[in-house]
Parts: sequence; structure tokens; C-alpha cells
Amino acid sequence: MRLFLLALGLMLIGVWLIIVFNYYFQLGGLKINWLLMFMLVLTFRHSKLLLPFVGILAGLICDALSHGIMGIYGISFFITLLLVSQVNKLFYVNTLFTVSMGVFSMSIFEGWLSLSILDMLEPGINQSSLMLTSILPLAVLQGFMTPIILKMVIGGENLFLREAA
Repeated sequence: MRLFLLALGLMLIGVWLIIVFNYYFQLGGLKINWLLMFMLVLTFRHSKLLLPFVGILAGLICDALSHGIMGIYGISFFITLLLVSQVNKLFYVNTLFTVSMGVFSMSIFEGWLSLSILDMLEPGINQSSLMLTSILPLAVLQGFMTPIILKMVIGGENLFLREAA
């Protein structure tokens, strides 16, 4: 229950960052997907099955904010977080470098998955140019922003997930 409340709190912060921060600050015209970053870092830290289902809600929020086809981000977030929760068991990911590399690689995977779903719904999208011009630079940017998100998640864990006295 505490992990669910932490995820919801981080999602609210992510929504606020998408609405306010992405409007004023865009590096190279790229809008950082704060919800995906929070959910990826949280899933890397806690491989609970609850988090991919919370990721569906985060994806639907991203769909609503993007004014695109509803469900694309919801499906891609769910599959990506489900993959992260399974891959997380194979290696130790509580170091800054491994979490950053994990966010980078899973951001590329989620972008590819979103583009593949969108291509099924609207054929004729040039996936290779979109991967090179928007998804790959955005994944690099999100990989570099991961230490800030990791510190925020650890602070939230210390606040919400500590043992009750």
C-alpha cells in the first residue's frame, strides 16, 4: 500500500513536471517524459508486480496530456515496466550508473514500442527517422537526468516506505 501511494505521489510530481517544466524548458525541442522516468526508476528499485499496473495509469495520463490516441502509452508503459521488473532480477541495479543505463535502454525500448503500436494503427510512419531524430536523443537526455530522479525517488522512499515506529 505504501509503495502504491509513493508511486501515485511520484506520478503527480511527474504530471506537474510535464505540464509546467516541459512547457518552459525544452532542450533541443525534446520534451522529457517525467512519468516514464519516475516509473522506470521506481521499478528498477522495487520489482513488484504492482508497478507495471500503476504504469498503465501513468501511460493513460501521458496519453491524455499528449492529445494522441488513447492507450498507446498505457500499453507501452505496461510492457516496458513488466520487462524491467523481470530483467531487474538478473543484475544488481542499485548503482547510479546501472540505473542510468537501464533508463536509457528502456526509454529506447518504450519509444520503439510506442512507434510500433502507432504504426499498426496509422500505417506509413517513418519509424527509422523518428527513432534517430527524437527517441534516441530523448533517451540520452533521460539517461543523464536519471540521477536527479533517483535522488527524488530515494527521498520519497525514506519518507513513505520507512518502518513505522
